Amino acid sequence: MDNRHFIEVTRRICGSLDLDEALYDVFCYLKPRFPLDALLISIYETAPRQARVFAMAEEGGGFIVDEPIVLSEAAWSEINRWLEASCTQTIPWLRNQDHPINQEILHIVRTGTPSIQARRIDEFCSLTCALKVKQAIIGNLTFAAEGAHHYDRTHVDFIRQLNDPFAIALSNARRYMDLVHDHQALQRDARKMVGDTMIGADSGLLSVRRLIEQVAPTNSPVLLLGETGTGKEVVANEIHKFSNRSSGPMIRVNCSAIPENLIDSELFGHEKGAFTGAIGTTHGRFERARQGTLFLDEVGELPLAAQAKLLRVLQSGEFERVGGGCPLQADVRIIAATHRDLPTMVQDGLFRADLWYRLNVFPIVIPPLRSRKEDIPTMVNYFIHQKSTEMNLLRCPAPTPGAVDALLAYHWPGNVRELQNLVERALIISKGDQLEFFDFNPQGMALEPNQCKDESRVATLDEITAVHIRWTLEKTHGRIGGKGGAAELLGLNASTLRSRMKKMGIPYGRRELRIN
Repeated sequence: MDNRHFIEVTRRICGSLDLDEALYDVFCYLKPRFPLDALLISIYETAPRQARVFAMAEEGGGFIVDEPIVLSEAAWSEINRWLEASCTQTIPWLRNQDHPINQEILHIVRTGTPSIQARRIDEFCSLTCALKVKQAIIGNLTFAAEGAHHYDRTHVDFIRQLNDPFAIALSNARRYMDLVHDHQALQRDARKMVGDTMIGADSGLLSVRRLIEQVAPTNSPVLLLGETGTGKEVVANEIHKFSNRSSGPMIRVNCSAIPENLIDSELFGHEKGAFTGAIGTTHGRFERARQGTLFLDEVGELPLAAQAKLLRVLQSGEFERVGGGCPLQADVRIIAATHRDLPTMVQDGLFRADLWYRLNVFPIVIPPLRSRKEDIPTMVNYFIHQKSTEMNLLRCPAPTPGAVDALLAYHWPGNVRELQNLVERALIISKGDQLEFFDFNPQGMALEPNQCKDESRVATLDEITAVHIRWTLEKTHGRIGGKGGAAELLGLNASTLRSRMKKMGIPYGRRELRIN
């Protein structure tokens, strides 16, 4: 192969992370110099047994196809023999028009593969080379030409030299597409949870917003603390959005959802053959979050062995894939979150003290919903509009009179997530313009005996509110106003609370109020 042509092909295939554009650029260059009607990059998948056309280029342009072609047992037998031989050396596979696999592919393309159907082709020959990175086959490059006997040994030598640039291009393109997919998926999840803005940033979460503004421009680790359902992931997303890494991906890891034997592979990736079932090299979350943010949700659930490996990465800035020996740089910003009491876990030997010190550089405590009830009306309105849109409702129902007051009287053990679920359930049940919150019985608050005798009876909102006011007064020993008084805990003015108590027949004064 002329060195000038090799340099030009390399420049074009590595010139863009959009593999379809780069492949078409190469096709346009080679078409006048090479027997060529289609240029394809494919991947052989052993489970299930199929060839997946990843990208292709022809006269009409370049395309990302991602279309599977299910092949026969006979075809797979030949493919496996060629793949085994290609693992040790580069062996281009020349198949003429009468080769059984070409005949089989031609029939499939004609009849059952809409994404890559083309004009009527009676016969074609092909030349395929396995694309390898460190002796691991990551895909295949195929030259195809209509007609018969277009390729010979001179073309075999030509395609053999293209392994390195095409393998690099394929590896980079797939990694780039994974990063884009992860980034888009996380942004969709964050928007689905509480939208593009952090509800309460100008009221109940004002102190949290100020901390976000201080730490976001830095690369320092952040530790988010708070009860389940308070919106730690939303705060993490805000930090990423206002950071210098906002153009990079934000990758989320739910540490509590990964089996212990898979944690290393999930975080750091693995090489082909590292363990049974590792049929290819896989990039871990640290690689996929490169130049972005890695969000370690529920970090307190990590087992001690995984904590030690995470600590080494944070200390050295390097990691290795499972089964690999080449250190990789961890170019990520760490945001960790937990609802657990990590200092107590450190004392009990359940969490490493040195990892705790590494993560606890800039802690942010996210208050529970019961401590910022002034945000509830805004949240209810937002969730009604959000869920109505998702459910394709013709109109957004309004809450019935007094419904939001009942929500303000509740102590919300499930926090924002519980409120969101309650609104969604009400929208599903509601059939009119007035939105009622059905099955809303505050947990942990027993009703008065005369309210519970009839199990079929549903307590009214006023009854539930009265019970909650009595329960709150018991906690404050009857004190209504001032710091720590019932009015402050309920998020009401003292005069408003006294008015409601008078209406409900709840006596004033510092006296012991019991809930029977």
